[in-house]
Amino acid sequence: LDDGEPDPDFDEALRLQRRATHFLAHKQYRLSVDEFSAALFLVPDDPVLTPQLHVGRAHALNGQERFESAKNDALMALKHILRDREEDASAAEAYSVLGKSLYYTKDYHGSIEALEECERIWKEHGRTLSVFDEAYLDQSREALDAGLGVDVADDKSVMSNGVKSVVSWAKEGKSLSNIPKLKPPRFVPREKALRAAPNLPPMPKAWPQQSPTSPSSIATGPERTVTFLSDNMGITLNRGTDGIVRVVGVVNLQPGSVILRKGKICAGDLVREAGGVDLRRPITATMWGDTVALIKMAPRPLHFIVAKEITSEFAESPTAAAGRRGARNRAEI
Repeated sequence: LDDGEPDPDFDEALRLQRRATHFLAHKQYRLSVDEFSAALFLVPDDPVLTPQLHVGRAHALNGQERFESAKNDALMALKHILRDREEDASAAEAYSVLGKSLYYTKDYHGSIEALEECERIWKEHGRTLSVFDEAYLDQSREALDAGLGVDVADDKSVMSNGVKSVVSWAKEGKSLSNIPKLKPPRFVPREKALRAAPNLPPMPKAWPQQSPTSPSSIATGPERTVTFLSDNMGITLNRGTDGIVRVVGVVNLQPGSVILRKGKICAGDLVREAGGVDLRRPITATMWGDTVALIKMAPRPLHFIVAKEITSEFAESPTAAAGRRGARNRAEI
């Protein structure tokens, strides 16, 4: 095409990118991967759009727990960026998703390298790491200090040479031929994809028909905020017969854990807010089901406000209380 003439493939790739990003935001990772792949099929070598598509698909692949493929997409994005222009925000985004992919493959050393490169670029542009990247960087360092991670000597992937080595190859124009490509995109009819798109309502600020106040028998300690950064929150919640939501189980975080959260949360805590939804007042069983669904689908970071329960008519251990109230009011998240 002559300069200035419209490129139908490029325009279609942009449309596919928008759809893929929509599916990604709603955690429909398979559909997101399909749309990003279709866009890359149309625009395999654009200096700006192609890296964006690889980064987007890497995020979706991480959501599918296809971490090796996500790592390869991030490296392909860096290859295009560093070959064609100076490091910019797109490079920082590629390093960011690369660091997450390496973390999940237990290459904590590589994850640290990638996230430090991301941090360096953001600083050059007057920005800082996101709360997600800070959490992954901290967790990678803790895991490395604990002696965890893959044996780099036995790692046959391109990352056995370290992130910085791969970056230097890209800058020098060397081939990254050992990065495998995904299979060709599986095209989905537009009508089918549209039917599959969710219509998730926003998180409400409070449920209607709630009782006006909490039961007078409940007293709590100071409220505190807990921030969940990963989809897996590592907690079990229970709605009691009094309509109040309690924490009845908490997974202890170990170095290298896939669960990322900040703040203290304990079994026995009362959940006062979840993602801005007021849970200080009793909720019905129907509201409980909607609350669990919204918590699972809400974008991260997700903020909880919790408080220690000091006195209650349900003065028994959280585990025993949950068992007595039945599994239907319990949710592992």
